[in-house]
Amino acid sequence: MARPSLPQKSVVVRVALFLRPGEDDDLIEFFASIPVDLRASALKLALRSGKMQVNLAELAELPSDDDIEESLDNLLG
Repeated sequence: MARPSLPQKSVVVRVALFLRPGEDDDLIEFFASIPVDLRASALKLALRSGKMQVNLAELAELPSDDDIEESLDNLLG
């Protein structure tokens, strides 16, 4: 059964996770245990049930999306 239409538009957030065996085994097992068509719902449930706190100091050390895009453009020439 399809979900009913809502009067407002949905917000789309695209996520791609690159999980590494040996580092992310718990997450690999989590996603492997869920049917593909239910993964978005399972991810939303997991996010809602956990603490979604972000350490801004740690994030500040990561490259920005623009820096990554520029590096890829330079690499691909």
